[in-house]
Formats: sequence, structure tokens, C-alpha cells
Amino acid sequence: MSKTEESAGRSRTILYLLPVAFFQKSDEPGFQVQTLNFRTAFSFMTPELREKGMEVALVSLNNNERQIEYGRDYLAKAGLSGACRAFFFERKAGRGRLFPQLLQFLFNLRWLFQVMRHVRPHVLYGYNDVGTLYGVLLKLIFRFRLVYDMRGDRVNEMAVQGAPGWRIRLYNFIRKLCLSKSDLVFTVSNECRDLPEGQRHVAKYNFYDATLFSFNEEEARRMKDESGLANRFVMVYSGTDKYYQMVPQMVAFFAGFRKVCPDAFFMINIPLRSEVFERELQKWDLPDDSFRVFHLSQNDLNRYQTVADLALLIREDLPLNHEAFPTKFPEYLAGGVPVLVTPHVHTLASMVRKNGLGEVWSDEETAEDLYERLRWYRNNWQKKRDCARFAREKLSWQNNASSLAGILDSL
Repeated sequence: MSKTEESAGRSRTILYLLPVAFFQKSDEPGFQVQTLNFRTAFSFMTPELREKGMEVALVSLNNNERQIEYGRDYLAKAGLSGACRAFFFERKAGRGRLFPQLLQFLFNLRWLFQVMRHVRPHVLYGYNDVGTLYGVLLKLIFRFRLVYDMRGDRVNEMAVQGAPGWRIRLYNFIRKLCLSKSDLVFTVSNECRDLPEGQRHVAKYNFYDATLFSFNEEEARRMKDESGLANRFVMVYSGTDKYYQMVPQMVAFFAGFRKVCPDAFFMINIPLRSEVFERELQKWDLPDDSFRVFHLSQNDLNRYQTVADLALLIREDLPLNHEAFPTKFPEYLAGGVPVLVTPHVHTLASMVRKNGLGEVWSDEETAEDLYERLRWYRNNWQKKRDCARFAREKLSWQNNASSLAGILDSL
């Protein structure tokens, strides 16, 4: 707390600005994994920030009525209702077309102006490009330190998805504006394209919750035995079937591995039924007993995937992957599962090589050469213990929230 604020008797406040619904259910249109990551981070950071004497406020925009109810219910069940001031705003305009989007943007600015006058934050934490853009505009009127939590390379992701050129240029302008006007930039990886010289930058990985993901060797051995997989090489993938997950390449890789390791088993954990996976599995004519698709809750996921010998995390050579840090990576490791990554997720590839957390499949290496190395991971319980220990010490929220709160408190 600054001397001026101490003399005034006013607590320093951090305002988290989330430009989307705080709580979206997985079966809702527009569900974003990022909102789950945000809730996890907010749940860990709020107590740490209050421990350092900071007040915490939250703004969530573009909710519908049910999402506002979900959000308030989540805060109550997490014990955060009394620890933060929360402001949920309902979306009033339509989606998709330019005019409704602009109209909603102006609605949001008006509501944010009212919140700012009420809260008067010392730090405004902008979540993603749009959340930080609101902060840039509010900084024209109010005085605060602006934090830009960049969630990867959204510009390149839009280009890969075939977005109109004007929209890509607009988001590129927003990205560069946010980078230049922020007082601190958090990124999910060690890299940040277009970072201005002298800008303060901290790599804030997508950490995991150690109460949900952990490794118990006795339970893992029992689970693998009860599942009939004790003597089989188990590969696992947990996530979605979105284009950047490279589902066809994953299934093809597993099909090829079975030629070297005929008893290999592919555990696929996805939230909903996937026609993409079904099509690829049928294409390779894999035996029914060589794979299984699960639809598991977050609470059950670790118990299943911890039996695996190796996890797959395959991405192609795109800027959006260069700056990525998929949350599933530390979750795999926490459950004692080494990871096979491609070198295009730069931070993960470096971490795997440096700490012996699995294998990096380089573009120059044939799958056949790699297959032989992978057989070493079958029931390698020492490697599983090493991976779990690294994750717990370096990548858990439990061991990182306090230091991140210290960074925010120092602004």
C-alpha cells in the first residue's frame, strides 16, 4: 500500500475484468475452456491477494440470465462471495453482426465506467485482448496500473480459421495497442510476439489444481490392473476435437504404433461425443479392444488418465502454437504421465527436454524411429514419479499463486 493510500485509509483494490461469462457450462453454445482456467486462477489468487491486504473485485460481461445465476452460485460454493465484490452484466445486443457487437461494446463501457467510479481500483487485470482493450480505454479517464493477461496468439488463430482480413487486422491492432499501454504483460508461455522493448513481461503458465490432479502410485497400479490394462502400453489424450488438436494425426500415430506394440491401448477423454474421432477411428479399422472413448467429469479425469504410460500433445508449426501452454500438459504430468510433444509448442518442448518429462517428436524424425524409443515408457513407474514431482513443485497453483499475488501487489 502506498503512503498516500495508507494515510487516506483506503485499501488497494484489484479489479478483474472478464469480457465473457464467468461460468459457462460445457454444453452451452460458445463454451470456452478459458473461462474454466479463469475461474481456477481467480479462486486461488483471491485469498492470496487478500492476505497481502488487497481488496478484490470482479466484472463479468456478456452473460445471459442463467450464467449470472451460475456465476453467483459458483462464488458462494467456492467461499468467495465474501472475499470479493462481483459485478455480472447481462448481454443486451445480438451477436455475430458488426452493429450489435459495437452497440454491446458501448453498453459494456457504460457499465464499466459506473463500476470504476464505485471501485476505484489500483490495478485493473484485463483478461485476454478484449478485456485489456476496455482497460486501455478506461485508462484515458481513470488512474490505475493495467495488467494484460494475454491468452496466446488470437490473431494467428483467427487467420488459421479463415476470418475476414479486416477482422484479423483489427485484432492485430488491438493486440499491439494492449501491449504498448499495459504496465505488465502476463503470457501463458515464455514467448511473446510484438512485445515492446522495455515492457515488463512475466510468463504465467496455465497452472493446474493439485487437489484435482495428483499421482498415487498404489491407486494407479490398482486402477490399471482393474481396467485390464496392467500389461498393455496405454496412450492417453484428454481434450476436445478442435482443429488444432490434430485428431487425424493422433489417431494415425497410434495406429502406426500398434504395428510395433500390438497390445497398445488408446484412452480418449473428451467432453462430448465426437464425429471427428469416430470417423478417424473407423478409418484405421482399429480393433474395438484397442481404444475406448470416455466422457469424464473434471473430478474423475485424473483417476483414469493416471494409468497411462504416455500422453499425446501434437500440434503443428503455427504462431498460435508457439505461444501456447495447454492446461492438459501440467495435468498429465501431475497424474504421473510423461508427454509426447511436437517442437512447435516451444515452451513445452523446452521444458520436456530440459527436465526429462517425455519425448519431443522433431519434424526430421520418422514415426518409426520414435516408436522404438516410446516402448521404454511402458510401466515406467520411476518416470511417472519424476513427472508428478516436477508438476507439483513447478506447475501447480498451490505453489505459484503466492508469488503471482506478490507481483500484482508490487505494481
